[in-house]
Amino acid sequence: MQKILTFLTVVLIMLVSCGKNGISVPSGYDPELCAALSVKIEDRDSLSQVDYAMMIAQNEAILQYLIDRTSKLSELPDSCRYTAWRMLTSDPEYLERFGHMFTIGSALYQADMSGRLDEDNAEAYAALDDYNVKLADYTDRF
Repeated sequence: MQKILTFLTVVLIMLVSCGKNGISVPSGYDPELCAALSVKIEDRDSLSQVDYAMMIAQNEAILQYLIDRTSKLSELPDSCRYTAWRMLTSDPEYLERFGHMFTIGSALYQADMSGRLDEDNAEAYAALDDYNVKLADYTDRF
């Protein structure tokens, strides 16, 4: 099973077209990529700068989704907001993305704190703070 996941990760990396520094990462949320990255993280496999770049891109896509969903709830009247929040937080798609965000986000935080991110990835990771602030602002309302 581990060999299959490793192979799929390598294939995903190879399918990515070239961009800045020869690396381009998929835009938008990719559940299979998130699952493969999460397995690498949980198995404590070594992570390359390409892996970190993909993790940052997936984390950004997830954060955008979570912000979009929670911002819509924040516009509801107070009397409806709590029930809508409970429904959202039990939605399987929301839970999947939130779980990947937690796993990937924790690994990115540790990599950043220990200086394992290269300059480009460190800059891209720092840019995620804006999303985290927005998400925290919306979720504090519930």
